[in-house]
Amino acid sequence: MRGVKKKGQRLYAKEAYTVSPRAFHPRLRTSGERAERALPNEAWPDRLRAALAEQRIRAAYQPIIALADATIVAEEALARFVATDGMVTPAGAFIEAAAACDVITAIDEVVLNQTLARCSARRTLGLPGRLHFVNVSTALLAAPDRLTHLAAAVEVCGTPRPPDDPRWRSLVIEITERELITDHSGVIRALRPLLDAGVRLALDDFGSGYSSFLYLADLPIAFLKIEQALIARVGQDRRVDIMVEAIARMATDLDIITIAEGIESATSATAVAALGVLWGQSYHFGRPGWE
Repeated sequence: MRGVKKKGQRLYAKEAYTVSPRAFHPRLRTSGERAERALPNEAWPDRLRAALAEQRIRAAYQPIIALADATIVAEEALARFVATDGMVTPAGAFIEAAAACDVITAIDEVVLNQTLARCSARRTLGLPGRLHFVNVSTALLAAPDRLTHLAAAVEVCGTPRPPDDPRWRSLVIEITERELITDHSGVIRALRPLLDAGVRLALDDFGSGYSSFLYLADLPIAFLKIEQALIARVGQDRRVDIMVEAIARMATDLDIITIAEGIESATSATAVAALGVLWGQSYHFGRPGWE
């Protein structure tokens, strides 16, 4: 698909939070993560292909909470590489290599399929409804045949809201504003099977990249994730406070839910909520984990 630049290295930059708050999931093996980060890119292609073949690419899930009452309303699936010795590596360490060796779409599909299975299992167990966010690469957006195949599988992902629309699914596809996507109509065409199946779109890293407002004008965005570099300055920089409040007000007028990334403390959460941002996601609310 023309107009989509095939890049993947920035997709998981938001995982570089510096806080270490209470855990939402069982903690992963951070010692393993540190060891794997030292690997050069040329060591990754064979390791990634082997991990895909041996089902050692796994999704870890990080909670997204409503700032008003701290309830969990959603979660984001984040790719993890699991070594043969059980050590776990976050995607930021290998996503550039995955894009370079053309396995990024395969990783996207693994994470999406695991998330759909998780959603189906939650429904079967009668657990409370929850939205499931998955950040996909622009390479997957350039593969409409794969998106069509995925659209056929999303019916397993039921819906917590609105209850009167059975086609409205819990799956949310994130596209990142850091990535250069010039052909918005092409993106809509590629995503049409998923959109028709009730999947919603989130715009990630809003305020960081190329054409934020054109994305909002051209794409059916339902969720807006505000760049963590902005959120880090809320309560400390009046200009940033005004900007974030304006973003939240605009999103409300457009019927878009805002999500603050990188909230590092209860004080920050309170300040962000006071500006009208509705949801939050960060290590302050919970680390990514399996369960």
